[in-house]
Amino acid sequence: ASEGGSKLKMLLTYVDKLPNGSEKGIYYALDLGGTNFRILRVQLEGRRSSTIRHDVEKMAVPQHLMTRTSKELFDFIAASLRQFVEKKEGKGSPVSTRELGFTFSFPVKQTSLNSGLLMKWTKGFSIGEMVGKDVCELLQQALSRNGLDMHVLAL
Repeated sequence: ASEGGSKLKMLLTYVDKLPNGSEKGIYYALDLGGTNFRILRVQLEGRRSSTIRHDVEKMAVPQHLMTRTSKELFDFIAASLRQFVEKKEGKGSPVSTRELGFTFSFPVKQTSLNSGLLMKWTKGFSIGEMVGKDVCELLQQALSRNGLDMHVLAL
């Protein structure tokens, strides 16, 4: 930013480096954008190659979960993610900890690369006890409760 500040309105992302093409492995992404959410699995080969393979599944969020509790909402999402992983990698297959990117399309005050506090709900969601809580932490707890060896790496 310039010494006097900037007129450009931007939010801090906490991303301190960009991909360089050497990334290898299997990565997951979760996109909660409203009444639907998507799960994405990407396999990267490194050597500056593009994505080798990707799989996407779109699911509806049951309407009753949009107004229940954070535990019920995130347990449903984590259970759906577990089913997706088992379908793609096999049930009970020994895998290393997977990294997960989390797109949460609601107003959030991001406090680090993998944490952010829900400011308010939109799009028909209304889980009052979640406002002010860290959405990544709530997801991480649900992943653990559902037996998923995943780490929420980025919001």
